[in-house]
Amino acid sequence: MKGLIRFTHVGPYSVSLEWGEPGVNVREQQTFKIRWKSKLGLGNYSYTTQENNYKIQDLSPDTTYNIKVVAIEDNKCFSSSVHTAIPAPDNFKYVSEEPTSVSLSWTPLQKMDPSSYEFQVILYKNAEETQSVTVKSDTNTTVMKNLLPATEYKAAIITKLNNGHLSEATILNILTKPLPPENLQIKNFGATSVCLKWTYPITDDMIKLRFRLICSDENNTLESLVTQETEAKVLSLQPGNEYTFSVYTVVESNESTPVKLTQRTNINMESVLMELGLQSHLMNKMTLKSVLELEKSSDEDQTAPSFTSLPWLFLRKLIMGNSSARSITCASNSNSETFKQASTDFNEDQEGINPLDLITALFHCSDPFLQQEMALKLSVCQFAVPLLLPNCDTNECTLTLWALRDITKQFRVHGLEENSIVRTDLPLISFVRLGRNPNLSKSEFLNKLISNKQQNYDTFVHRKLENGSINKKISNGLVEISWSLPSGRKNIDIFKEPVAVANLRGDITDFKVQFDFLSRISSGVFLFCDDLDSNQTFLESQQVGCKLVLICNAADQKSRDNLKQKLPKLKLKTHLTILKDGKMNDAEFVTKLKKAVAEIVADSTKVSIEKMSKTAIDLGILLDEDNNICQNAKEKANRITKDIKNILDYKINELPLQGKPWKDISKLEKEMCRLKKAKKQNIEHYMSELKCQIHDLRMEQGNHRMNEAINHFISGLYCSLEEQLYFLKWMKINLDLQTKKHTSRFEESYGDACQNPTEDKECLRDMENANSSLGLQHFMRELSQLYESAHFQKTWNHPHLQKLPEICAQLMLNGFPLELIDGDASNIPLTWIRDVLAALNKLTSPHNKIRVVTVLGVQSSGKSTLLNTMFGVQFAVSSGRCTRGAFMLLIGVSEEFRSELKCDYILVIDTEGLKSPEMEKPGDSYEHDNELATLVVGLSDITIVNISMENVIEMKDTLQIVVHAFLRMKEVGKKPCCHFVHQNTADVAVHEKKARERKMFLQKLDEMTQAAAKMEKRGKNKKFTDILEYNIDENNWYIPGLWLGTPPMAPVNTGYSEEVSNFKDGMLNVLRKTKFPAQDFMEFAEWIRSLWKAVQFENFIFSFRNSLVAEAYSKLCAEFNTWEWAFKKHMIDWYTKSETKISNMGVMSVQSMDAPNIDHILNDLKYEFSDELDKEEKIIFNKIQQYFESEEEHVHLVENHKENFLNSARGLRREIDIYLKNKLENAVLIQKGIEKVELIKRNQRDNMKKEVLNLISVFRNSTNSLSESQLNEEFKKLWDGTVKQYSFTALPRQDVVKEIYRLLHNNLEMKGRAVQEMLLNVTSLDQCGIGPFFAKDETPEQRDERRNSLMQMACERITNDCETLISSKTREKSDYNSADIQELLCSIDKNLESCSESEINPEVEAALKIHICGIAARAFQKMHDDYIQRNDPLKSLENFKEEWLADFKDLYYQRDQCQNKAETCMNKCFGPAVMEYINKRLGPDIVDEMLTSKRGVDFSTRSLFQFSLLKQLLQEDDFSNVSAYVENYEKYVTEWISEKIIEHFSKDDALLKLELKHLSVIINKLKQAVSYQKEVDICYSNKLQRTNIHRFVTFIFTRLNKDLVAPTDTLNATLFLNNSDTAEFADCLLSSIRKMHQSLADQLFRESNVRGKLNRLSLNRPQEELFKKMFGCGKKCPFCSAPCEAVGNDHPEHFTSAHRPQGIRNYSWFSTGKLVPDICSSLVASEKKFCGKSTGYEWHPYKEYRQIHPDWRIQSDTSIEATDFWKYIFAKYNTKFAERYNVSPADLPADWYKISVEQANKCLKKTFKHSKK
Repeated sequence: MKGLIRFTHVGPYSVSLEWGEPGVNVREQQTFKIRWKSKLGLGNYSYTTQENNYKIQDLSPDTTYNIKVVAIEDNKCFSSSVHTAIPAPDNFKYVSEEPTSVSLSWTPLQKMDPSSYEFQVILYKNAEETQSVTVKSDTNTTVMKNLLPATEYKAAIITKLNNGHLSEATILNILTKPLPPENLQIKNFGATSVCLKWTYPITDDMIKLRFRLICSDENNTLESLVTQETEAKVLSLQPGNEYTFSVYTVVESNESTPVKLTQRTNINMESVLMELGLQSHLMNKMTLKSVLELEKSSDEDQTAPSFTSLPWLFLRKLIMGNSSARSITCASNSNSETFKQASTDFNEDQEGINPLDLITALFHCSDPFLQQEMALKLSVCQFAVPLLLPNCDTNECTLTLWALRDITKQFRVHGLEENSIVRTDLPLISFVRLGRNPNLSKSEFLNKLISNKQQNYDTFVHRKLENGSINKKISNGLVEISWSLPSGRKNIDIFKEPVAVANLRGDITDFKVQFDFLSRISSGVFLFCDDLDSNQTFLESQQVGCKLVLICNAADQKSRDNLKQKLPKLKLKTHLTILKDGKMNDAEFVTKLKKAVAEIVADSTKVSIEKMSKTAIDLGILLDEDNNICQNAKEKANRITKDIKNILDYKINELPLQGKPWKDISKLEKEMCRLKKAKKQNIEHYMSELKCQIHDLRMEQGNHRMNEAINHFISGLYCSLEEQLYFLKWMKINLDLQTKKHTSRFEESYGDACQNPTEDKECLRDMENANSSLGLQHFMRELSQLYESAHFQKTWNHPHLQKLPEICAQLMLNGFPLELIDGDASNIPLTWIRDVLAALNKLTSPHNKIRVVTVLGVQSSGKSTLLNTMFGVQFAVSSGRCTRGAFMLLIGVSEEFRSELKCDYILVIDTEGLKSPEMEKPGDSYEHDNELATLVVGLSDITIVNISMENVIEMKDTLQIVVHAFLRMKEVGKKPCCHFVHQNTADVAVHEKKARERKMFLQKLDEMTQAAAKMEKRGKNKKFTDILEYNIDENNWYIPGLWLGTPPMAPVNTGYSEEVSNFKDGMLNVLRKTKFPAQDFMEFAEWIRSLWKAVQFENFIFSFRNSLVAEAYSKLCAEFNTWEWAFKKHMIDWYTKSETKISNMGVMSVQSMDAPNIDHILNDLKYEFSDELDKEEKIIFNKIQQYFESEEEHVHLVENHKENFLNSARGLRREIDIYLKNKLENAVLIQKGIEKVELIKRNQRDNMKKEVLNLISVFRNSTNSLSESQLNEEFKKLWDGTVKQYSFTALPRQDVVKEIYRLLHNNLEMKGRAVQEMLLNVTSLDQCGIGPFFAKDETPEQRDERRNSLMQMACERITNDCETLISSKTREKSDYNSADIQELLCSIDKNLESCSESEINPEVEAALKIHICGIAARAFQKMHDDYIQRNDPLKSLENFKEEWLADFKDLYYQRDQCQNKAETCMNKCFGPAVMEYINKRLGPDIVDEMLTSKRGVDFSTRSLFQFSLLKQLLQEDDFSNVSAYVENYEKYVTEWISEKIIEHFSKDDALLKLELKHLSVIINKLKQAVSYQKEVDICYSNKLQRTNIHRFVTFIFTRLNKDLVAPTDTLNATLFLNNSDTAEFADCLLSSIRKMHQSLADQLFRESNVRGKLNRLSLNRPQEELFKKMFGCGKKCPFCSAPCEAVGNDHPEHFTSAHRPQGIRNYSWFSTGKLVPDICSSLVASEKKFCGKSTGYEWHPYKEYRQIHPDWRIQSDTSIEATDFWKYIFAKYNTKFAERYNVSPADLPADWYKISVEQANKCLKKTFKHSKK
């Protein structure tokens, strides 16, 4: 039984057993009970189960147990015993932390008495025991040492009982770690990579080692690599991040413990620049030009929307001198995707950049000239400027000598000193830091050190400033410099002497070169050190070559005591040690610093930045000037300036052209315009002398040898752009230095002279006026004079001379200012300026549109500063003096902003101050200021008037000058915009509080406007708002003072910069809204020319002549002439139709008693006429309005003429209204007379018809037929009997001669007794006026051959005009009308009024009228007699006797008359009517053709018409034509127009084509009328009796009553006795129309004489229409009789383009009898006088001619070529003119005879160039 229990597992705490036979299944549902207990009798347990196996648990180790199993159903028992095992430790494992040891651990035993056992650990290597160790039972770990690295071991652990029993061993395989790499270090590192190296560990050579390198940051493992080498490089790291590098030794899969090393990557330049969006500019540097470009303003102020916009916002603010530039921040980086991507490397929690990093980045990305500008503006804002610029990529630094060269500082020690800061020797105090985590802010205390209590300013950025606490990335190693400069005021000056202060950023241990540099050049170094222990070794190793002040921070007493113990032991020589402990406040600390600095400065060596460069080079520091281009440019500049000893002498010797010759030319040119010194000299001779003097001076200039200096200067300009800019900058630097030296010597001499009471006052005055400045503008001025003289002489000696304008244009594009007005000579070199602007136009085309901004104001009122702040520019200002003359500078507009501003550039003009004390006389100053203001205002789109609020008197004077200029511009068509800038207004609420002051300011402006209007004689009661658009709120700007504190240590007031910025935005908004188009450079050049020419005359408004304005005016005139003719043509067409309708009233009245009354017709036509006029007037008004609202080029320049053109349109309407209404009434009057005659004729025809029909009836009733001869005889008896039987009363004849005499008598009845006697002596008026008229003045005291000659010419002209009028009146086939004589007499009176120069007395006037009325009496009497003859009833009847006879025979024989009558009707009725239709419409069509053809340009404007006339005179070279043009202009023009019409229409059958066109039109209308009437007649005949052919034809004429005039007599005579069928007649008529069409066309073709056809035109004669159009108002210049060219007839002022010498109009000197050569356009500029009837025979100045002739505008023009045409004519025909006028030839200037035909022709083209294309 025993053997049946089997133990399948025996453990320390459990046994597993089974029972029964092996392999025999236990019977089902068998139950077993198991009992067990230890041998010791401890415990007794049982368990029941139906299985045959069981596991007993919770036993005790090393114990014997008895076990019994009972089978309950079988009552069988099984038993056995078992001894539990001794437990071995569980969880046996190891940890290998070191290569030579392992740490073993296990789980403690359970249920065993700890005192009963212990553990034994045995270590095996290659099955050989190497170590054994016994461990107490209460310990579960042990360390096995002295193992071999990277070796396999087996560890066994057993439990050993006190009784010696052992447990089974637990085995563990162990692999010891390899030795880690040794000597791990950073070989090198950069911004994106780190290179590490290490050495092999000491190990068995047989072991193959590898290494694993892991790179991680604080968040992630970034890279893992395995290598067999002992060196590895990790790439693609982020700049500025801290990384941990772990290196493991790897043996197969076994790794050693890592060797770790932490390293932060460098921050490279590129990463920061990418963040700022500047990476492209590291190679392609930003330029000053690009930074100054105007861009669309945004709402951003202190916050940039993104990091990429941050630098540009900073630059814009800095360039404007805004000291808040350093305080700008960036918007949240979540708003910037770019920043998100770029900022993953470092400082992710930062939303900005340290200002020092931004400044460093910008300096690295800027070209040398932008660096200079940035340094200058940083200095102006009292910011520290870079002295040593670090490069974190190369660990090099650069001394910014070039960048600092533009900084000039003023200070006062013993006297005022001003010099370039780089050349000034100053003591330098440097501040540095030792250690990385300072407690004291060095920069903060440095700011307090150099600031006084009244104006503490943050010169250096420190941690407490906005963005100052942000970690620096690229600016560590930057050395900044600033200056503490005394103002001469002890209460605010920090130091008595000027001191330079340098500040090194970063720990000096990292920047030893910079520290070494500062140590060598400084007078003292202040070293801030908080941790003396850590840095003691470094300090002791340094050899500081200057006084060292050690500054330590002791926060507590322990630190203080520690420092006191260590400082004496410090092996470092210090001048002073300052301990800053908790008890010392900041003020006390700063006081100690100041005291220390003062001590050092008192005993110091001074050094300039220039001198520092030698030390820098010795230390390997780069120098920004150390490049070939810069040095070459410097050498070129030095070559020019090295010989300057005395500026005045240098100018005379080396720059001679701009000296006396140029100034003399300027004076002569002004005298040419004003002629003040002519005295009694003949004006033209005097002008000729002036021209010769100018010519000689120009030749003198040209004969000067080109001096070496100017030659070198030209060579300096002919190089690369970069070298060119360097050269100009070096020139400026050198010249400013020379000027300062000269000024200093001058002031010293002047001071000595003033103190010497015996000094000659004239000498003092000379010294005051001495021009002690020498700048680039003087060299450029010399170039301009060199160019002008070469251009004048047409000799280009220097090979580069002709290209100078192009070079200068390129310089302007790069921001270089160009002198517009020479401030010394007060003149403009127009040729030079024109060619430079032409080159600019070419270089920039098509983007060449500009807007002009100008500033005006009193001298030294901050005008240049305002522009410099506004646009970031630097105008050329002579050192030590204010701006002289005017300079212009270009500012580019960015591409995206151009569409808004509608321009590509802003041209800024800076001017010299008004009210300059340097002018010799107060009068000169006012005149000069007016000229300057007028010029620049005229050139400007926006004029800034700068007003200083302190000086009310100066403000008033300034406003008076400026208002005067604005008034002048208003009068000549310019509409400038004006903004008043009130400077030095400190009140924050000044704009609101000064509403009353602004109103008073406007009142002052109104007062000054009235005064200016009175001076310019431009009307009264003008307000300022009348001359330009001005808003009292929007056009006034209030700007606070420039400096925030007391200079030289005061920064620019932020409020000043911000208000200027607001003003700039407001100004740009004005430009955005302007409707006027921008001008290009060539148009701007023309404005300069015309304005400058005009301001040199005393009367600007009447001297101004601008080709752009003239061209715009000419275009407008041409357009208006087109509209005017369209208006007139429409009304002529309407009148032609209406007059035809009136003419047909006779037919209608005769035809029907129901015909409308002619008076009613007239009233209807008048209403219709008025409606047509209203409609056409509205059309022309709309066209004028649309033209001025259009985008037509330069239309804004003639906007002041708009009202004149509207008035001309109104005048045209009035003229047409009166003219055509009179013609309508006259037509009706004629028609009424015709109706009376027609009534008589109709009665006579009716009687004759009655007798003829009765006779035919008698003959038809007779049985005898009559032969042809019998019919003829019978008809003759009938005709004669009827004529005798009925009364044929003729129209009464009127004595027209007598009637004209009566009207003449009435006209002359008030002329005095002598005239009445002359009338009484006239026996028969029709016997007068035979032969030519001779004007004779028999009054002895009035006998004067010149006067008689003038009188004769005037009378001949009046006679010719009147004969033309008489001819036009008598040409019409109408009756005499007394109104025609009244019109004739009025015309004579009007002409006599215009003959003021001939002074026609009453007797001559009466004789002339008698002569003309005699001619009129004969002509009008004949006209009346012809009318009576034409309308005699009997003769009218007799004229058609043959037709009556033919009809009589046809009726008797009952022959068909249809075809015969149709042909007769067509040929005798319709044929003449059709020809009349054509003739009436030819006139307007001919005018149309002449206006629209190639020759149409000659008639487009009156100016062009004059050009064509004069050009032909020049070409024909015929004195008779010239004489005819001068003496009888109207007749000459009429004949000229007629000849041009004949010439044009004689070519290519032009007239025939017009005639055939109208013939076709009317033939088609006639066919349509016949066909229509035929249909009507057929329809009518079905209802009533069919109409006869007479009525049929009458109805056709009625249908065409506006086209064809029905010939009543012919119509009645040919159709009176005809009873043909109308339908058949209509067919015959249509057939006859076709024949007539061909017949008339042949007739027109045969009549090819154009002249004859023109003469036959009785209505709408084209030559007369064109004459009216071109002749205009008919007024002539009161001095030279040149015809007026103004558009329309109703214009407020008359003008002409080309005036003539007065001798051409028979003016001669009383004393010599010689013809006068003077020209009125010159006379009105002179001091000469005139007298005559118009002046009451009192002498009157020509300058004041408008007092006598207020409606004439004579433009002053004394230019050389202005009147060459008439000078040529006069010189050529001088003798002939004298013979013609019976006087002596004129004494002409010699140069008149030198004028060639080509010059005369050129003069014509130039004079009329605005019109001729």
